[in-house]
Amino acid sequence: MEDEINVEFNNEKKVLCEKIIRDINAVFLKDADLSSFEIIPKETNCNKSPVVHVDHNLGLESWCAQHVYDHAHRTLILHRRQTTQQQLRTLQQQQQSDALAKYLNVALLINPDVTTFWHIRRQLVQKNRLSINKELQFSALVLSMKPKSNEAFAYRRWLYSFQSADAIDWPHEISICERAADRCAGNYHAWSHRQWVLQNAPCLLQSELMRTEKFIRKHISDYSSYHYRQVLLNRAYELGFYMTDESQPQLVSLRELLAQYDLKSEENGETDADADAGESLIKLLLPNLNRKSISAQRLRSFLFCCNVAAHDMRLCAEQRTMYGARDCFELHRRASLKFIVEQCVRLLTGLASGLGLYLPPSSGSDANELQSQLRKFDYDSHPFLLAVRQVEDKMGEKHKRWCNMHLNFGYQDLSKS
Repeated sequence: MEDEINVEFNNEKKVLCEKIIRDINAVFLKDADLSSFEIIPKETNCNKSPVVHVDHNLGLESWCAQHVYDHAHRTLILHRRQTTQQQLRTLQQQQQSDALAKYLNVALLINPDVTTFWHIRRQLVQKNRLSINKELQFSALVLSMKPKSNEAFAYRRWLYSFQSADAIDWPHEISICERAADRCAGNYHAWSHRQWVLQNAPCLLQSELMRTEKFIRKHISDYSSYHYRQVLLNRAYELGFYMTDESQPQLVSLRELLAQYDLKSEENGETDADADAGESLIKLLLPNLNRKSISAQRLRSFLFCCNVAAHDMRLCAEQRTMYGARDCFELHRRASLKFIVEQCVRLLTGLASGLGLYLPPSSGSDANELQSQLRKFDYDSHPFLLAVRQVEDKMGEKHKRWCNMHLNFGYQDLSKS
């Protein structure tokens, strides 16, 4: 008798789960513009459908989520075992693909960390059973619920491998990364995916410089955004990127930084043309530079990127004044300073010579060569770097140790505290 009751209960639960999965699938078929998914906290069944669909937003009440997931999970695992034992005909595959999709949708929306289920979706895409565009929409829906899902980001990169770079909406991809990072601080997977986008779409450099500053001002303690900003700066310099900002045509941030180090360029910034103003800064930052080995584009990019780094140093100072001392402000300021010093040394020592194009360190030997040049570099004979060394000396023992380790400033008599 008890066994019969258990069987009947399990059958009722199975029927209920199937109905809920059909309701979710109906929403997918009805609304092609779904934008978010959430588990809605609710612990009891109110004798109505737990599937909520409002304004392109899909929700599932929490009381049934585990039951539905378990049912979908069992069904998918059973399918996995069966397909490894027998080869189905084309018609059967088509019918089974349609049935599988609804179980995959539910299972991955509730728990997107099951790699096996993503592999099943990949197989269905390869067999043209699932549309790439709809799969991109589905993975974005998963990320609205689980913004740290590495599997969802990896799936998106895999889907894009079937499309040409010109056909991809890269700004939309950036928006997905930003939404995921905005919802979850320190979202390594979102920022890594954003680096992948930047690598494939360098045309976004200018807009990314503006967007990342806005993000940093909003999320003051999320160091992932600061690190991405550093990657962005190095990518810009790697590509020789620069732009003329009409609101700041004279590299204002870089000039202000030089003033903080008690250095000033010779020309009047208000009357000089951009090129002349840049020339005065080149003479100050890179005296006795061998101009024959460096292209004009490289020098323009050098000034532009140093100006961005100087702007970030000032931004960190402003953030510290407003919010107090935080590690992320200090770390990003150091990274910006390190960028300026290292690029000066690279150009002055000929590490960026040859074709006049900068190449980032691609191996340990390249990084070792830079460190070797830093150790041998005579800061006392270089007005700008000497001024940097003297001013940074006043910023505490911890900072001085960092300068010795990364910039070889050679400060003496450091305390052990």
